[in-house]
Amino acid sequence: MSVADARGPPLSVWQDIDRSTLPEFLRDLPPRPDMSQYPTFPDDKLASFGGHGTIEARQVTLILEDAGIPCCVCGVGALMYYGAGRDWEICVPSELKERAEVLLKSDEYTDVYISLPPWPYLEPGSLSHTYTRFKSTGVSFYFVLVPSKDIHLPRKPQNFQRSHHDLPYPKLNVLIQSFLETNDHVSLADVIDGSDVSEVWGVKNLDLEGEVDLEWAEWKNRLILEHAGRAFVLGLVPIRHVEKLELWQFMVRNNGEGGLSLRSCSPRAFDYTATLLHGWRREIVARMSNSYRAVFASDQWRRI
Repeated sequence: MSVADARGPPLSVWQDIDRSTLPEFLRDLPPRPDMSQYPTFPDDKLASFGGHGTIEARQVTLILEDAGIPCCVCGVGALMYYGAGRDWEICVPSELKERAEVLLKSDEYTDVYISLPPWPYLEPGSLSHTYTRFKSTGVSFYFVLVPSKDIHLPRKPQNFQRSHHDLPYPKLNVLIQSFLETNDHVSLADVIDGSDVSEVWGVKNLDLEGEVDLEWAEWKNRLILEHAGRAFVLGLVPIRHVEKLELWQFMVRNNGEGGLSLRSCSPRAFDYTATLLHGWRREIVARMSNSYRAVFASDQWRRI
């Protein structure tokens, strides 16, 4: 089934549906946020590199590095570097995140950046709805500062490498390791698809001994529930004993076979897959832009 086939009914149908007719785990999904009061900037000019924002992102990392705050591009920005794509997230040490935000909000940068409320849409497995959003003044460039613990990313500078535009990125093995530890099927599929790494490469460059980090997953879920409430239980990080070697083999061997990757989706789409139900891997894809576009459960079930 293609992404186009999976779009489902219009948003109004989903909003007005009798929730009692839905499966129990879908009945308490949070309502669509009211975006009428969220700031908009229709007169902004396009960010650098055709809207990609490379120069603006480099400016942010330079400010942080000059202040002694190590940072790197993470999340979708890192996926763009390795062949996938979406928006900008900049990882900073968790203990320095507050200091970094204070710096960007200070009088020194009051004419450079605008701070915005957190984006109100909840993303499965993410705390992005709790982060202060920043944008460049007069430019359509948005970013958030992501605490390193939130994404299980080591914050040591030796784990970074520089792009030809001098942007700091996590090394490929470090990035993939974080996706393995967090059992992040979506990001694993994206980076494998984008970088075209092999199973053998993973055996040589990754720590594949033992299980995924369940202690981290439990910590992350506590925070998600604390901020979003029980209604967002569908968006929790999977808690299941999974061997990292088996996960790596499964993702590499099945990449591009019956699944969805960023190459088959629009750049603004958000793909949520690999929700684990009762010991099975059921692929649920929720395409989001400014609203819930569809909720699609695939007919392919695989045990891992």
